[in-house]
Amino acid sequence: MRRLGQIDWRDPENLVRLGILAVVIAAIVAALLLRDDFGADQVGYGAVALSALVASAGLLIPVPALATACGTALFLNPFLVGLIAGSAESVGELSGYYLGYTSRDVLARSRMYHWLENWMRRRGWLLLFVVSLIPNPIFDVVGLAAGALRYPIWGFLVVVWVGKVLKFLVFAYACNAGADWLTGVFGL
Repeated sequence: MRRLGQIDWRDPENLVRLGILAVVIAAIVAALLLRDDFGADQVGYGAVALSALVASAGLLIPVPALATACGTALFLNPFLVGLIAGSAESVGELSGYYLGYTSRDVLARSRMYHWLENWMRRRGWLLLFVVSLIPNPIFDVVGLAAGALRYPIWGFLVVVWVGKVLKFLVFAYACNAGADWLTGVFGL
């Protein structure tokens, strides 16, 4: 008999979660080891994807994914930059989801967590969409709450993906248009 809080590793969804977590950890390690060897001008869209993945997967590692998307949108296709960055950041957010899925007891002490968990129970998809659309530091806590509440993983990914892609598309096109406008104003 399975105890409460014990994970059934024979469940295919848990194996998928474990595989995604392993890929995210491998990408973070690779990014940290190779950070001095490659930049956006050498690897283009790959740098955008890696920056967004590391920024969202590393709960405590500050990585400027929006700045990377903004800067690369000046030289690369802004639509592809937004699509790639939003997709990579959505996958990276699974690390917080997985952490919440496996360690709900650790989170239960936080007052903000309780408030966000109540919102997740009532309007999960709306909360996920809004916090993924707007740049903010609380998405990680919402992702933890989604995992702890066993929010369906595919529902989580779809809602977060739509919000993240829209966010990065807006930033990529705004940076591209802003750069064009500034070069016109200053005659560069």
